[in-house]
Amino acid sequence: MVLPFVLGALLVVFFTYQWLQLQRPKNFPPGPAALPFLGNILSMGGKPAVKMTEWKEKYGDILGIYNGRKRVVVISDLHILRKIFSEDAASGRVHESLIREKNSAIPIGMGLVFSQDDLWKTHRRFALSTLRDLGMGTNWMEDIIIAEVEGICDVLRNANEKPFNPKIRLTNSVSNIICALMFGKTFSLADPKFSRLTDLVAENAAIFKQDFVASAAPFLLWFPNVVRTKIFKARRNLTGWAEFMTEMINEHLVSPWQLSKAPDYVYAYQQTKINGLGNQGNDTFNDLQLVCSLVDLFVAGTETVSTTIRWMMVFMIENPDVMEKVQKEINDNVGWQNVLTNSDRARLPYTEAMIFEVQRCGNSAPLGVAHQSREDIQLEGYTIPKDTLIISNLFSIHRDSRYWKNPDKFDPTRFLDADGKLTRPEGFIPFSIGKRACLGEALARMELFLFIANLLRCFTLRLPQGKTLSHNDYQSSIVNSPDPFELIFVPIF
Repeated sequence: MVLPFVLGALLVVFFTYQWLQLQRPKNFPPGPAALPFLGNILSMGGKPAVKMTEWKEKYGDILGIYNGRKRVVVISDLHILRKIFSEDAASGRVHESLIREKNSAIPIGMGLVFSQDDLWKTHRRFALSTLRDLGMGTNWMEDIIIAEVEGICDVLRNANEKPFNPKIRLTNSVSNIICALMFGKTFSLADPKFSRLTDLVAENAAIFKQDFVASAAPFLLWFPNVVRTKIFKARRNLTGWAEFMTEMINEHLVSPWQLSKAPDYVYAYQQTKINGLGNQGNDTFNDLQLVCSLVDLFVAGTETVSTTIRWMMVFMIENPDVMEKVQKEINDNVGWQNVLTNSDRARLPYTEAMIFEVQRCGNSAPLGVAHQSREDIQLEGYTIPKDTLIISNLFSIHRDSRYWKNPDKFDPTRFLDADGKLTRPEGFIPFSIGKRACLGEALARMELFLFIANLLRCFTLRLPQGKTLSHNDYQSSIVNSPDPFELIFVPIF
């Protein structure tokens, strides 16, 4: 009789403790009720940004929720987001992950995306200056991008107007561009190691949201189930990433006197490491930090750009009148036969406005990358406790009627002024804002223009007979990605 009573009492104490853990701290932002153990994870469904936007309508622009027992604050207002992301107190990163474990091949807390404090400041500063010195956004980079664009155009022509899924070819082409910056070379699409790397990156991009699920319910890793299988798969993939990056680093192992001029990111890193520059009395310029930084550059430089190009295809199928206007502008101002370069952007404002609208409506990175509070923060009358995740709801901001007229309508003219010149409304922040905004924005904008404008210069996009395509059909993880599709690419000339 005593044992059941003791067990029952322990269960009561345990569940009471779990319930108390989910009680909102004083002045914590309002939000939906959370379940013991799980928090709000079950309520989010397959498209968390959509659910967070629904909650915003009920609870306001500063939303408080729980991922398991982890406090999360979601910001859905542009001005509040700009305010908090400008503060050092909100510049932290999550330092716990069931995929990027601290003892894994690519541990959490290292690299460019998930590092913080002096490590982040030192290496972000190094990355910005190095990428600028290497020519990110310059003619040298433009030549590499155009070579990849011409390559994919050849592939699409050779499809002979038969249904073709462009995803793999696009991903590999965009990946090659960041490889040129990192390693000073590009790869054949037939290279099995390179193809495997891009496959692993795509797999982990789709799996990433399972990290939040498993963090909310870590007991799911104790027995066979779908979440456990995906988490373990993602961990193995990280090892594959690290092996590829390590091989590239080993190819760059040279003597100090051979490093007088760095032709790529890895050489520049080795130069800094050898000369002791930027170390600030520590050993942060080491091989593991380099591997993690290369992974971050590769993933960030591949997934969002290639996904945005595929979103363009979806929206052009849905809005053929927009595609016709873009093609007319290109023909009238440049001509079909001339490869479009970065210098043509000023002559093609409607084309660039269309690209902006694709970014706004496609929302490839709907929730950005989560920040974490490094100390208690006072915000608009609320208290955000230390170690709270802070999420930017870019999905909501890009659909907010306070910033956009008819936000659900695909309309490139919202980015043009009365004189037809390109403008950039304040609510347009696809690369986020603040101290940790995307460091590759200049390169990404050049890639998007050169790929999209030249694809529409060369092809009219059509659906295969009997097929449908909708922007409402997509898979949501760290990236919002359109469901797989095939198109017919009809050559214009």
